[in-house]
Amino acid sequence: MTAPTTHDTTDATEPESRWRRRHPAPPAHPFFRYVFPLLLAGVAVVVLLLWLDGAKAVFDTTEGREIPVVDDPDEEGFLAFATPTPTQLVAHVDANDMLTGVTVLARTSLDDGGSLVVYSPAMLLVFDEREPVILERLYAEEGIEALELAIGEYMGFGFTDEPMVTDTARLAEFLKLVEPIPFSLVDPLVRVGDDGATEVVYEAGFAQFSGAELAEVFEWRNPTERDAGRFIRQLSIWEAWLAQVGEADDLIAATLPFNEGLPPYLRALGTGTAELALVPAEAVDFDEQNPFYALPRGQESWPIDKGRDMVPVPIAWATGAWPTVQLLDGTGDATNRERFLPAVVATSVEITVIGNARSFDLATTYVAYHDVVNEEAARQVAEALGVDVVFEEDVDQPAEVTVTVGADSADVLARLSE
Repeated sequence: MTAPTTHDTTDATEPESRWRRRHPAPPAHPFFRYVFPLLLAGVAVVVLLLWLDGAKAVFDTTEGREIPVVDDPDEEGFLAFATPTPTQLVAHVDANDMLTGVTVLARTSLDDGGSLVVYSPAMLLVFDEREPVILERLYAEEGIEALELAIGEYMGFGFTDEPMVTDTARLAEFLKLVEPIPFSLVDPLVRVGDDGATEVVYEAGFAQFSGAELAEVFEWRNPTERDAGRFIRQLSIWEAWLAQVGEADDLIAATLPFNEGLPPYLRALGTGTAELALVPAEAVDFDEQNPFYALPRGQESWPIDKGRDMVPVPIAWATGAWPTVQLLDGTGDATNRERFLPAVVATSVEITVIGNARSFDLATTYVAYHDVVNEEAARQVAEALGVDVVFEEDVDQPAEVTVTVGADSADVLARLSE
């Protein structure tokens, strides 16, 4: 295998440029030396007095109702904030900031694995209520935020973690943590010189790759190759990378010691059960060399179906896009609530609170809204579930809509599956 030459680009003079000699600051103005500290102390006293006065008013009030705190998840009235499924979008770019790959990641927990989906940059996303977009054009014109919103809407969930834009050098930094990486190329990777001669850079077949080499392979596209070859290769690189992470003696050293960004996804998918997939796209030839890709006929529901499979507890793809819901068990058996969860998620809501109703003797599953402004949202959820909707006035509820699971939940689910 022929590998590109690498050089050490570390700048030995960097510490001198970062730590410059300090110069004494000019004398402070008398106002900031003498008057401002007294004003600041006065403000602190006023804030404290206001807090004490407000706290006394709350504790002394005889209005409203007392709300007991329930901390036992098996007791009536228990409530807890729902933990959304962690998700992240990774955009891969070349040295010119051109999109070369898109990866969607979800993890069930640190140890249990997760899912990964690879998109072609030339993928066409088609929506019901907005113009279609091609990913590479959207990124070039509007940036990573627009790309994240479009894929979130396309798959039916929002991203909990900040999107990551990684170029070849940054990807190499991650890959070198587990190098050498065994990988097999189906076809040789070549480049055409200025004289028209073809040079084989990476031979087809099995080899041990350095992190820098495999990062270059990740973005590589042969001169006559359609993008399908590249994003199929990218999925294989993810598989090889995660396999190396899973076999590492020191998991932290193989992924970096961070609990945000990409490292926790690498640990989860590398050590747990991971499901890796390509978008089932096919080429549409408007240009013989540069086709775009679209879902084949009959596969239009794949993005939403895949999104629900990857992300059991999603957040909305955009702020305010979905109503917030608290999902409560009214039977005393929490498994009824858990079985009902996917049906509620499928109504396009964001579950923010999970818990128990104030009573466990509920016979009928129903939907409630607590402020008249949320009536329409509640009715849409109730209609999708095939249950009744009621108004239970209480503007202090932690969500806009409440779904309470009753003893008939199995029958409700059976009707929905018909």
